Amino acid sequence: MVSLLAMLEFYARRYLDIVHRFGLLLGAGKPCDPDVIRDVWTDLMQEAVRLDLPVTKEHLNCLTLELFDNNPESFKFKGDGTFDITGASLANDRSRHHAEAIYQTLRAELGSLQLRAIPREKSRYCDPKWLADGILANKYPDTVDEFQRAGRCFAYGENTACLFHLMRVTEFYLKKVADSLQVPFHANTWCEIAKHITKEMEKKHQVKTDDWKASEPFYAAILTDIQAISRGHRNPALHDLEKKYDEREASYMLTVIEEFALHVASKI
Repeated sequence: MVSLLAMLEFYARRYLDIVHRFGLLLGAGKPCDPDVIRDVWTDLMQEAVRLDLPVTKEHLNCLTLELFDNNPESFKFKGDGTFDITGASLANDRSRHHAEAIYQTLRAELGSLQLRAIPREKSRYCDPKWLADGILANKYPDTVDEFQRAGRCFAYGENTACLFHLMRVTEFYLKKVADSLQVPFHANTWCEIAKHITKEMEKKHQVKTDDWKASEPFYAAILTDIQAISRGHRNPALHDLEKKYDEREASYMLTVIEEFALHVASKI
């Protein structure tokens, strides 16, 4: 399974903008506007911290120290330990020296990272806001975390890992259904719930309790959900290394199980 916590976010658009401004700075035949240089370095420092590029950060710190030594009046320190820089400048040869050193270092450090693009149609599953608002987050927040793990696995192309997390979610909500029906629940035999619902639905109308009559549409939809999950869950032994799921199957199960969870949470 992918180590999701170790993933680093990389925004191509932001880096394209930084590279563009970097090129303008290096290509300038005269000193650049100090505030433009400040903005480039500020953005770059934020990215170097976020992507953990220690040598690039050190070069940027050296640049900042030299700027302070030459322009102490341009630094305004704030109570939180940070500072604003306005109008600080260096001689053109020193600016180019730092720019070239930082560029070479940044290029080398980025070259040590393997970057992969997430297809646009899968990006929603990497958004921390996915399912973070609504009934699931309000009633069963732990399952939202598991859903998001499944979504990230799907976005990264780890389809079998996606199903692993989805089955954990499915068992949670199936147990809620079993408890509401007051029937035993066993993770390896959860289709028994469907059999129980079918049995109750097949009883003659006159022998059904009023409570069951009122709740039957809800459980009928649950039965449809279980059947849909059963069709997609073709590998009951997820821990068997020979069992694999492809992208089509993972996408189907994400949709079906999300709808199932929403339906259960709406009543139980």
